[in-house]
Amino acid sequence: MARKRRKIAVADCETDPFRKGRTDIKPFLWGFYDGEVYLEFKTVEEFINYVSQLNIILYAHNGGKFDWFFILDYIEDFSSVTLINGRLAKFKIGNCEFRDSWNILPFPLAQYQKTKIDYDIMEREVRYKPENWREIRAYLRDDCIYLFDLVSAFVERFGVNLTIAGTSMKTWAKMMEIDPPKTNRLFYYNLKPYYYGGRVECFYNGIIERDFKVVDIKSAYPFAMLHYHPYGSKYYVSDELPNTIAYLERSFINLSAASLGAFPYRDSDNSLYFPNDGETREFKITGWEYIAAIENGCLQREEIKEVITFPETITFKEYIERFFNERAEAKRRGDKKTDLFCKLLMNSLYGKFGANPDEYEDFYITNSKFIQAAINDGGRLAGILGNKAFIGIKQDDAQKRFYNVATAASITGFVRAYLFNAIKSSDTPLYCDTDSIAAIKPGPPIGDKLGDWESEGEFSEGAIAGKKLYAFKGKDGKWKSRSKGVKLTHEEIYKVAKGVPIKYEPIAPTFSLKRGIVLTPRTVKRTI
Repeated sequence: MARKRRKIAVADCETDPFRKGRTDIKPFLWGFYDGEVYLEFKTVEEFINYVSQLNIILYAHNGGKFDWFFILDYIEDFSSVTLINGRLAKFKIGNCEFRDSWNILPFPLAQYQKTKIDYDIMEREVRYKPENWREIRAYLRDDCIYLFDLVSAFVERFGVNLTIAGTSMKTWAKMMEIDPPKTNRLFYYNLKPYYYGGRVECFYNGIIERDFKVVDIKSAYPFAMLHYHPYGSKYYVSDELPNTIAYLERSFINLSAASLGAFPYRDSDNSLYFPNDGETREFKITGWEYIAAIENGCLQREEIKEVITFPETITFKEYIERFFNERAEAKRRGDKKTDLFCKLLMNSLYGKFGANPDEYEDFYITNSKFIQAAINDGGRLAGILGNKAFIGIKQDDAQKRFYNVATAASITGFVRAYLFNAIKSSDTPLYCDTDSIAAIKPGPPIGDKLGDWESEGEFSEGAIAGKKLYAFKGKDGKWKSRSKGVKLTHEEIYKVAKGVPIKYEPIAPTFSLKRGIVLTPRTVKRTI
């Protein structure tokens, strides 16, 4: 007899609005919705007294970086908690299990649906005016309903999972009627040096004063997953390259060479870049990248040291095509939920293959006065907020599952090679980021299929100040900009690109288990 799934519900809170210099943010209204009943609570205590009696799973969107910080004092000391990348992902108070829906739906709620509001009406001196109070209450209710709509649909289809990566792995394994792959620690650390992230590079810095275009790959990683990649735990080691393209594509190569921009390289500070200076280095690359370097004449003085080749391969063609086609149909009929779910399922699977369980810990929460005792007992202080401390304990090996980092390394290597081929075919590349290129005249042709290139716009001017720090002005007058870690206007990005540092003072505080609720000013400088 199947076990009955616990009922789910959602919560949200409204707080003092963010203002420059304000860190004393307090909630003044909580909303709760379980699909049938909507309730409001004016204090944290009222909210906790109610939900802690319910045998439910309660989600808040971005709760692990915001809402749940306001209820830490109600978590019983020595309770087990789950932290994921500093995010409070799961814990219990009474009968209620609290979760952060961002872990399964990592996008702003506004991408689905969100009511607009002027946050100024939430200031303490005006929030209780009748017209403002009505609008705030309606806004909170809408947020709860929209979130429940998303979460309940996701859980109904994919089950109760903690993360989107875990959901993707389970969905793929069930669809293909196979067990998830399993390797071991030695396998992981032998192949991990070949696993890198996406290619982000500035080919130009400063102000762009001529027309240019931006193109990107239509679903880059899902497209890569249509191809064959290394699989299984068995591999062969040689000092010679395979004699067939198929085996070369799914190989890993350790070589000494001068790479003219083709290969990834980790600097002494572990940052990733793509040297193009003619200097001989030792590289560890995928076969995809080796082939791209040869085809573009970007390899000199090569000396093969070691080649790892897998006899077994895998393609995710059935999985990807199912969700790609379903997403296309959802877009056609205006089904936002399915559109978002399919996008997440396609893009989240490969990363699970490369996960390192040695980085995982079990955590518990305790009063800060017990920190030293916890450390003496083998724990690690993972964070402290107020009078609550989070203690990490390494997991036993029996709890760990290594999937197959070779598969993940090959998929990411494919995308870097695919991007590099496009860069080399372009006239005057300006910038690239994982799956996109800005160039005076991009080389790859535009198409409609998965893996084709599509236009992101035509631009009349722009500014590049560093990786993930740019502003491009479209010919339609709209701006395409990025300023990772800070929120800069395009005027400010232009100043930085001209070499003028900008002092950035955030309005929204950072909610951190390590540092508490803080506002951290930064000086933003050109980095190229």
